[in-house]
Amino acid sequence: MCGRYVSPSDRAIEDYWHIGARDSGRWLQNFNVAPTTTVPVLRLDDQGELELIPARWGLIPSWWKEAKPPTMSFFARSEEAAGKPLWRQSLRSFRCLMPANGWYEWNPQQQARNAKGRPVHQPYYLHCPDDPVLAMTAMWANWTSPDGRSITSCALLTREAAPGIRAIHQRMPVILPPEQFECWLEPRTTAEQLQQAIAQARDDFTGYAVSTRVNDVHNNDVGLIEAVELEEQ
Repeated sequence: MCGRYVSPSDRAIEDYWHIGARDSGRWLQNFNVAPTTTVPVLRLDDQGELELIPARWGLIPSWWKEAKPPTMSFFARSEEAAGKPLWRQSLRSFRCLMPANGWYEWNPQQQARNAKGRPVHQPYYLHCPDDPVLAMTAMWANWTSPDGRSITSCALLTREAAPGIRAIHQRMPVILPPEQFECWLEPRTTAEQLQQAIAQARDDFTGYAVSTRVNDVHNNDVGLIEAVELEEQ
């Protein structure tokens, strides 16, 4: 379901998208991004130019009335999002990209042991060896909390996993090729065009087993994406 990923630094994002340095230093590379974290996202500003902004990972729709944000709102199934009230407005009019180096999934068919020796699902790091920066499709919303705070939030979209990684997990983020970035971000893109863009999502991914240290959100270092040998089952 993609509940963790690796986020590039703001400098790497700015270099990849050729948007120039804009307050660089706000984000270092994060090797263990979890839901509710503030993450960098790309969207179009009022002039139609790319801008890099902070957003809470876990969408809160503008009409949300409760003080506590909705749970499990950090990803939406691309096949169903247009018909769900939680996602409908954001998918139609407020789309963005969540830059990533790769993401983690846990294989329920393989067991590993955590730091306490307890059996857990084996984590994998999934990425594209030929492209260090990926664009996960997402949507955003602005919400005003009961105490008057304005919060920008986001959620990514998922799809059936690409054939090369389906043995690890059945779902993955919708990751677009560069030629589809403009279509996704443009507010005037039609629902049909959005589905066509999603249909052209990338499939060129691979994965390898990594340490169960990624299970602890407090761990955040490059060692999390280093390959490990699988335990004998």
